[in-house]
Amino acid sequence: MSPDAVRAALFDLDGLTVDSEPLHVEAWRRAMEDAGAGWDPAWIDPYFGTPASNTAAGLARDHGLTSETLEALQDRHFAELTERGIAPRPGLSEAVAMLREAGLSLGVVTSGARAYVERALRGLDGVRFDAVVAKEDVTHTKPHPEPYLAGARRLGVEPARCVALEDAPAGIASARAAGMLAVAVPNEHTAEMDFSEASHVAPDLVAAARWILARAGAEAGAGDVQ
Repeated sequence: MSPDAVRAALFDLDGLTVDSEPLHVEAWRRAMEDAGAGWDPAWIDPYFGTPASNTAAGLARDHGLTSETLEALQDRHFAELTERGIAPRPGLSEAVAMLREAGLSLGVVTSGARAYVERALRGLDGVRFDAVVAKEDVTHTKPHPEPYLAGARRLGVEPARCVALEDAPAGIASARAAGMLAVAVPNEHTAEMDFSEASHVAPDLVAAARWILARAGAEAGAGDVQ
């Protein structure tokens, strides 16, 4: 491995590691309708990748609501929707296995609250991460660089030798500001967003892992690396 090779991969959680974005969107829809404000899914586009409190504050400001009440409604609906667990995103197990086999350290960096994060990760059979950074672990959340800097520190790897995997522009901005490479893996809700800051845009997690392995100087496995 060269001195500048990638040594760690840091995964976002919602919409990248677990398929939670449809559930978040549905919870916000129910919360807004409960509050009598109606619903347009475009209202939450600016807040993907940021804490729920940011979304609640923005929606409350724009629609004359109380952010605390709105966030409580969303929390209740999201808890109901995730009572039976949250499915992993397609290709997660394979991508994690590829990166771990190559000797990379793996972490999760999220704007979610720790209790939720731990519950979501417990449902990922056979997928293990070496470090987790949740909302409570930082003063500033994404797109500030602090979350990814904390992730690199917990893994004991220099930020320049880390790659972040993200599904939203706020996370890409956070990782890039921390001095990392950042691979965008858009999902159904973020596919039309601006990922021009990303080091690479991959169609899925396995393709993202292959791109990372090429930067780690490791064998990328079957298929071409682009």
